[in-house]
Amino acid sequence: MKRALEKVLNWIENAVVGFSIVGLMFMVTIVFYQVVARYFFNRPPKWTEEIALVTMIWIAMLGAGIGLKNDIHMRVEVFLSVFPIKLQRIVEIAIMLLIGYFGIQMTRYTTIMVQRLPNKLAATGISVAWMYLPIAVCGVLVVACAALKVINQLMMLKGEGKR
Repeated sequence: MKRALEKVLNWIENAVVGFSIVGLMFMVTIVFYQVVARYFFNRPPKWTEEIALVTMIWIAMLGAGIGLKNDIHMRVEVFLSVFPIKLQRIVEIAIMLLIGYFGIQMTRYTTIMVQRLPNKLAATGISVAWMYLPIAVCGVLVVACAALKVINQLMMLKGEGKR
């Protein structure tokens, strides 16, 4: 189970990196087009801001979802490092369970919010769900990464108990 989850998350991580590179190039191109249209032709297109914003949200939320896997999130380890290793692992499991619960709630409330908000973005007319879908996907990724971390910590606890 652990290896399968790691394989899937590694594949997703590679896909997110590729998507982020392409998305960033796309976003820069759109913003460049908007600047040129505004300052040289005095006619900025209305759709460029919304598309750039939606692209930026996708890049940020997918990156945040995978960030937990690679431990690039903020954390304070000063207090944790004074405890024995076994207690550190137990605290880490508790933290990951709370983070996983947060991911579940992110997905749940994003789904509710999409159902209650207006159906279309003003300038482009695309569904507002495209702007909030990455938050739900981030929640799912957070849950998967937290589950992997919990499995790793439990395996380490089990391995330490055998000594």
